[in-house]
Amino acid sequence: MITALDAMAIDMYLPAFPSVARELGASAGQIQQTLSIFLVGLALGQGLYGPLLDRFGRRWPLLIGLSIFVLGSLIAALAPTVEWLLAARFLQALGAAAGLVAPRAIVSDVCTVQESARVFSVLMQVMMIAPILAPVAGSWLLTHGGWRMVFWTLAVVGALGTAWSLRAIPETLARERRAPLHPGAIARAYAQQCRDAGFMAYTLAGGFILGALFVYISVSPFVLIEHFGMTPAHFSYFFAANAVGIVAAGQLSLWLTKRWGEQRALLAGIALHALAGLALLAAVLCDAAPLPVYLALVGLSIWVLGLVFGNLTALTMAQAGAQAGVASALMGLLQYLMGAVVGALVTLAAPGLVPLPATIMVCGALAMLCCWGAATAVNRRARVA
Repeated sequence: MITALDAMAIDMYLPAFPSVARELGASAGQIQQTLSIFLVGLALGQGLYGPLLDRFGRRWPLLIGLSIFVLGSLIAALAPTVEWLLAARFLQALGAAAGLVAPRAIVSDVCTVQESARVFSVLMQVMMIAPILAPVAGSWLLTHGGWRMVFWTLAVVGALGTAWSLRAIPETLARERRAPLHPGAIARAYAQQCRDAGFMAYTLAGGFILGALFVYISVSPFVLIEHFGMTPAHFSYFFAANAVGIVAAGQLSLWLTKRWGEQRALLAGIALHALAGLALLAAVLCDAAPLPVYLALVGLSIWVLGLVFGNLTALTMAQAGAQAGVASALMGLLQYLMGAVVGALVTLAAPGLVPLPATIMVCGALAMLCCWGAATAVNRRARVA
């Protein structure tokens, strides 16, 4: 539930983008920036929580982060201007970041590499419940209560998650394994991870994949609702269908990983992602992309990410060693910063059908190169050992 908070905070108010723009007198680019600032907050928040998780354990930093999420949601619900909404989204993201970093560290505390690949894949499928339900719920709330009701609902969900976590989540980091919290130790811990070529290459691959995913999230409401004329309800159904596709591909990933291994399943997913983007870009440039074609190829590019997320996270965290909290934080910080930068660059491009498929194709190709580089670095280190 807590891992899905960031997805809920992103997806639930997507159908309300045009309504928020109208009420606050903001441009489409400004409303898309509420997503970019959320990603920046997620990135910086993960960097902050990493040392705290390794020093104070997993439980209390997580609970404090959830409380910050609730506060940010309340401010967003009351925001009178787009500037207030941007500030609230940043605060909301700082809190949601705890729900990303802490679970990864907890899994690394208690699971082997092989177990973690399975757990992360299952966890990703559980997280996909949020994109399935959130846009549909957001569309219903938009129709019956307005866009502010979305943030009131997020505040309630965050409060329930905080209370539930206080009761149910144990501490998994023993006191003798905790790291000191001072600038020198923190800097050395981050520097050690940055020097690991395999870890950094896998992290960059994840950043490119997230960049393409976040561009899909921020651009698709305007393309499908404004350009193709879909209703917010129909858009939410399409978005939910793509989340179902990711869940189905995640189940396929569990089967493929047993037979191919994590690396081959990962590369297959990224290759299909990039090829779907290339096919859609060619169709758009040839003026052969009516709504069914656009939906089918965008859907394929998103569905196959179910082969990517769990395996990529497991392979990245497998390089972390004993510093799971710092590694989880650094991975999240870099990946979400890359996603935010890619998303911000796309908002500067001319609106239309081209930016989304072009981003999917380019980011997919770059992620493939990073994964090959990571596998090479890991194999070289194994031979040396």
